[in-house]
Amino acid sequence: MSRLSPLVALLTDFGSRDHYVSTMKAVMLSSNPAIRFIDISHEVTSQNVREAGYLLWASYKYFPAKTIFVGIVDPGVGTNRKIIIARTKKYFFLAPDNGLLDFVLSEEENVEVREFFISKNLLGEKKIGDISSTFHGRDIFAPAAALLSKGKDWKRISRRAYLESPKRKLYDSSHRNVRPAILHIDKFGNIITNIYGRCVTGIAIDRNRINTWMSNYQSALSNKPCLIVGSSG
Repeated sequence: MSRLSPLVALLTDFGSRDHYVSTMKAVMLSSNPAIRFIDISHEVTSQNVREAGYLLWASYKYFPAKTIFVGIVDPGVGTNRKIIIARTKKYFFLAPDNGLLDFVLSEEENVEVREFFISKNLLGEKKIGDISSTFHGRDIFAPAAALLSKGKDWKRISRRAYLESPKRKLYDSSHRNVRPAILHIDKFGNIITNIYGRCVTGIAIDRNRINTWMSNYQSALSNKPCLIVGSSG
């Protein structure tokens, strides 16, 4: 059996209206034409890092081993915020150091996290001054992901990073110190929270108390909000 081409999974808030996603893919393909892409989503609410973190967490476990995840929801683009590379037992993750990876890294074991640094291998003929301060997706993330896809030793394009271990992000009966929060509203209008499982009797949203549980959408009461454990738990 022939070796499968490398898989890069993309998650951004760039949308589909502009050229940003296609330009990133073009940069990667110019470096490694064998890359395969999967788009997790490009419709993250603009600059909503927590929502991106949830979408990544909800999907990444279903990807094949050796997938390279590139997450770019980056309000701090152009500043001195770090860009990090994380390696777990099965995957690589490339993202800004702004909490986007917290949901994943708070649950993964044996994670190694390093800070990506710009090297001549990455830039080629470019100079550091040629890097846009508003589009690191094209000028940094895409070339870095391409290098990883070609089997580049990740430690040669990164250095040790001293980062705090992310705290658990999901609220359940054993983690009452986690603040309940809305993570995402999907296209069906489902309000997805960080409350894990059926560990509460009800939820209050803007003074409205919701305490009716259902086992499937069909059993929902008309015009009355209900609670259900979704596909991500």
